[in-house]
Amino acid sequence: MATSRHWFLLLLITLFTAFSSVSVLAAATDKPPFYKLSYQGKSAYLLGSIHVGRDDFYPMAPQIEDAFSQAGALVVEADIDNADTAELIRRYGMTAQAQDSETKQRMDSYCQTRQPVCSALGGYSPWMQAMQLTMFRFGGMGYQAQWGVDQVLMQKNRDRPLIELESTEFQFRLMASFAPKTQWDMVLEAINAPDDEMLTLINAWRLGDEKALDELLAGQMQNGEDTELIEKILWQRNIDMSHKIAQLMVDKDTPSPLFIVVGAGHVVGDKSIPAKMQALYQAQIQNCWVTPCR
Repeated sequence: MATSRHWFLLLLITLFTAFSSVSVLAAATDKPPFYKLSYQGKSAYLLGSIHVGRDDFYPMAPQIEDAFSQAGALVVEADIDNADTAELIRRYGMTAQAQDSETKQRMDSYCQTRQPVCSALGGYSPWMQAMQLTMFRFGGMGYQAQWGVDQVLMQKNRDRPLIELESTEFQFRLMASFAPKTQWDMVLEAINAPDDEMLTLINAWRLGDEKALDELLAGQMQNGEDTELIEKILWQRNIDMSHKIAQLMVDKDTPSPLFIVVGAGHVVGDKSIPAKMQALYQAQIQNCWVTPCR
């Protein structure tokens, strides 16, 4: 099996469907990836998030909390709270996929001491199993979907408009489109990724270590299958979401400024949303930790 980190892509990029210790910085001093975009006379704030968290993530740094409180609308990848997730799971998340002998052997070994978990997931597609197993593992380390940044911000959004860049159905359909082997590789990564590697991701996000986040993503480039995975899950979506952000910013009916929250994998590296906004639209990009955003 490749050593790429499919769980990392799942956590940073795909909106998790929630069915149900290490020393870190205090939330007020966290510096997750955070930008100000200026385009066609309009402004927007762009926050890179992770989709699991703890209550001590909040309140976030004053720059982030201030920008959020002043925003005219919240923009997210997908508004899962208003999606018919049961129907989406039925359509995209319950397709049986055959295992090869090595995968079956490794899954049987894993499930020997985790039979209730494996039995509960047995009817789901492998990509769904991978997501839930990743959530199960982060949960064991104290990180929950309910404290994910996007979920918390949506709960705090009050009566302001909530705008989707994609949709929950798009994300389900995308994950279901991968070949069975790729999906089972996701499952094996979910059960085999070392705890310290998973916690490194959390700490890199809290420290705002974009170089470390980008290097973790570069780990996806181990073989052709991983290139396809990162191309579909990350790079093409960065282009599509950049187009949507630009359209929103020039639309006279869009409340301003926007506060945009997407998975942190979308905002680091030379194919990120900030890079695409700058290259495709000549938008001005300001790193809010280098130059405090106003």
